[in-house]
Amino acid sequence: MKKFYISLLKSLLYIAFIITIKFKKQKLNDYFSRKFLEINNDYVLKKIKKKINGKILILLPHCIQLYDCRYKITSDINNCRACGKCVVYDFLDIRNRYRDIKIKIATGGTLARKYIKEIKPNLIIAVACKRDLISGIRDAEPFLVFGVFNKIKGEPCINTTVVMDNIYEILDKINL
Repeated sequence: MKKFYISLLKSLLYIAFIITIKFKKQKLNDYFSRKFLEINNDYVLKKIKKKINGKILILLPHCIQLYDCRYKITSDINNCRACGKCVVYDFLDIRNRYRDIKIKIATGGTLARKYIKEIKPNLIIAVACKRDLISGIRDAEPFLVFGVFNKIKGEPCINTTVVMDNIYEILDKINL
């Protein structure tokens, strides 16, 4: 029964989020997106209270890589040369430190859904901008998706980043 109420609340918040985009109400949009993510992430954490046994997928947007980097990671994160100019290096470190974690870079929702279908993870940690993350969480159901908003420094889809402490915090909470 609780799952039904959480699902209903998430649906109502999603509708409110979409309406505030349509009517350009940025403060309300920010509020509804934060609330949606808060409720979703709390639910995910409660569902995975016990140690995760199985695969974890970290799904990242391609825009976390420096826009003018010569070594594009969109097809393979191993193309990263670990220069430290963007957070991609940190995710390589996570992949090397934790077992059973797959890291994929998605250029859009279709590719993200493909990765989810192929890997069938027990948990997805997704990083994206507000709109992509919230719609992606809904698209990925019934998979558990813990969402983290990326940080947009200048313009969207170019040189974004993520607060790595948020990523390490979720990894710590699931006892990896």
